[in-house]
Amino acid sequence: MGLFSSKRRARDVDTGTTVQMLDDRCLTFDEQLERIGSLGWYQVLVLILTQINYMCVTGSMLCTMFDTVAPKLITCVDPVNVTDACLCINGTYDVQFESLLFHLTHGCHDSYMPTLWSTAVMAGGVFGSVVFGYSADRFGRKLSLLIALSGCVVCNLLLTFASVHVGIVFALLSVTGFFGGGYLVISVVLPVELTTTRWRLLLTCLHGWPFGIMTMALTAYLTRRWDHFHLALAVQGLPLVVAMLFVDESPRWLILHKKYDQARRAMVRIAKFNRKPKLDFHFETELSSPKCQLEKHTPRRYTYMHLVRDKAVFLPLLVLSYSWFSGGIITFGTYFDMNNLAGNLFLKTFITGLLKVVTGLIPLIFSRFMGRKPILIGAIAIACTTAWGSLVLYLVDLASYMPWLAIVGISAIDPMWKVNHVMSVELFPTVIRSMSRAVCNVCSRLASLIAPQIAFLSSIYTPLPFVVYGTLSLLHILIAAIWLPETNNRPLPEDLSTDNTQSIQSTRL
Repeated sequence: MGLFSSKRRARDVDTGTTVQMLDDRCLTFDEQLERIGSLGWYQVLVLILTQINYMCVTGSMLCTMFDTVAPKLITCVDPVNVTDACLCINGTYDVQFESLLFHLTHGCHDSYMPTLWSTAVMAGGVFGSVVFGYSADRFGRKLSLLIALSGCVVCNLLLTFASVHVGIVFALLSVTGFFGGGYLVISVVLPVELTTTRWRLLLTCLHGWPFGIMTMALTAYLTRRWDHFHLALAVQGLPLVVAMLFVDESPRWLILHKKYDQARRAMVRIAKFNRKPKLDFHFETELSSPKCQLEKHTPRRYTYMHLVRDKAVFLPLLVLSYSWFSGGIITFGTYFDMNNLAGNLFLKTFITGLLKVVTGLIPLIFSRFMGRKPILIGAIAIACTTAWGSLVLYLVDLASYMPWLAIVGISAIDPMWKVNHVMSVELFPTVIRSMSRAVCNVCSRLASLIAPQIAFLSSIYTPLPFVVYGTLSLLHILIAAIWLPETNNRPLPEDLSTDNTQSIQSTRL
């Protein structure tokens, strides 16, 4: 749908006078972006900023990887020959990281306590996904991003002084997850809405957790102590909050909410940053010209019920939600089990992030000759193979290789996350995009709540979690192949169709 027309000044070659030239048709938003740069300096700066923010956000969401590390007791001096850290008064420990949990309990805590802390963070993330998904569609992307990032900074600062009681830590971790989960919902929406179809996958591949995972591992390695770790996360995030103040609201969102003056200023600023000719944007605020197909009406307020009522939205949302859920079980299950994998915790975490950077570029390479859907299914198939392969390794007495195969699996599944993110933007209209992504993120957060419990199954039968991962992956492949629509090379939908009875077209492989 054409949203507005543009007027530009041009120099008449013969007379040398300035004349006004008005386009004879209304241009779509994507067409206007192409005129002022659909991937210029402005879009690059926004992408870099939203990505650097993950230094604070990833550390906030995965802080329990380090906050619950239990040092290994090497020798107990008082009393002698005691092997239980809880009973040892004075001993020698192998300490990779001085964790908050050990500081509070000195090893005298229930074995489920680390899982409980991780669950607290992810439970907060569930509520944060819902709240910030709605607020981003209702009040704007920029404001919601600012609040979420600021909340992560404040919570990490408070956790620096949280060595008072386990209950206080539990509450702070829940609030930290609330703001972190909120940021995850909307972080990719702003940069993707600033570009067009041909660049969306590139921005999504360059966006996400891998950079944050690597910087988190490096921060933990350099600090080696829980309070210094959280203080470093807060210090990293503070200047980023200030930098976000200078980012404009998404003009796509502004236009849909009829904030035309702000949208015009944002578009002019984008053109200036991208070193493009200045255009005078004339949004159709009062005209109901058939050429522009605009109606005079007040902006409609959308709720989560609209996701259910529109058939063209509901089924793809169900399929994509399962994709996020299944991927979340596998991904977070491996994250929270990282302490039990052989080797140095910092190195394992950093390598995981580095591998995810490499594998995350796979969709960009393969998208030149295939759609989103085959890439997603291929990534799931590799993860499925590693899961069942871990079971085989256990059965043939090669269990020592299982942890490293798990790291390969979690890295191989990263292309699925990239496609999930870009499809969660491409499948749903602008007016409900953040809410739709919020539903997907809630499914991922619910998976993160369940993942520690799945990992706990290894105490019953070592490869049992991998059986669960493999089964979920097989079902994932089947559902995606049958019901997931293809979105490659399609313009972003702007508004919900007035016909809620439309059929859902599914593009099969």
